[in-house]
Amino acid sequence: MFMDQVSERDWLYLLSSVPGLGRVKLRAMYEIAGSFKEAMKKWDSLSHELKLSASIMKEGNQLLNETVALKILRERISNGIQYVCFLDEDFPDQLRHIPDPPLVLFYRGELQLLKKPAIGVVGSRKPTPYGRASCSYLVKELVQAGLVIISGLAYGIDGEAHETTLKNNGKTVGVLGCGIDQVYPPRHRALYEKIATFGLLLSEYPPGTPPVPGLFPERNRIISGLSMGILVVEAAEKSGSLITADCALEQGKDVFAVPGPIFSSLSMGPHNLIKQGAKLVTSSFDVLEELGYPLIPETEPRHRDYLNQNLLDKEELAIIDIVTHEGIHVDDLLAQVDPNMRKSLHQVLFRLEAKGALVALAGGYFAKR
Repeated sequence: MFMDQVSERDWLYLLSSVPGLGRVKLRAMYEIAGSFKEAMKKWDSLSHELKLSASIMKEGNQLLNETVALKILRERISNGIQYVCFLDEDFPDQLRHIPDPPLVLFYRGELQLLKKPAIGVVGSRKPTPYGRASCSYLVKELVQAGLVIISGLAYGIDGEAHETTLKNNGKTVGVLGCGIDQVYPPRHRALYEKIATFGLLLSEYPPGTPPVPGLFPERNRIISGLSMGILVVEAAEKSGSLITADCALEQGKDVFAVPGPIFSSLSMGPHNLIKQGAKLVTSSFDVLEELGYPLIPETEPRHRDYLNQNLLDKEELAIIDIVTHEGIHVDDLLAQVDPNMRKSLHQVLFRLEAKGALVALAGGYFAKR
């Protein structure tokens, strides 16, 4: 018989593909019927009991047609759609115990990364150069300590966290607020493909699900659920990053916050978190120590005094005097340096970056370490 040939996890896949039938209704169906197969056998009565809309009832009825159901399952295989569900042994255990856990996770990449210690990194979509520099600096050290970096593939701090991880040969997980086959934001297509190849992409939403605004706050509970703690780097007073922090607190996870300039609106989120008990972070040691994670050995002083150690030549010192910790654009730097140095500016910046005195940021900015 057709219904007996379809596995329980495949019935879940079929039902999850029904538009409008979300995890809350699916979970209720499973709890009432005892299995998704039984739920399909009792589809009409369950639909009325759960007060499903006419369109959802119609979509569900189509799944009872053997031709339709097999077509959907075959398309999944031919399209290379991979998923893991709560019925599987390799479903991440840490997500089983969070409030409102996902039932299905669609993925591309290395699923085994979910078994490794990880930290979530979130923040503003429009960070300052200081925020980017802070994120890059901290993530690099967390990666060197062996942590997987989890974020949401958004512009700004999310993208910086993913990119820094990949540049330092680390592993990163991107949790999407849309279907696994949707690239959002569009300009992150190259990053999306890098993570799919060298890390892991995850989504609880079926393929084809567009990036609807309401889905992004939902996915934040998965970022925090998979992480030992959440690190917030720049966030406005009302920010999606703070939703992730709230999810972490609800799940009993640690929250870490990077302080910023008191005059910046993007410092308000982290500063308020610190006031409420979040761990203030100025180095990766603050995170690792709180998590009880093995500390990486310090191979060099954390903040070098370049002036006293005579490590820089006159040209390099001139640049260091102009560049701030908050960051400066190369065009502004070009306007401020001695005219005789303008031709060699890029070479000097390269030397300073190699020595670890400066960090190069996206958009042509440089910041003092």
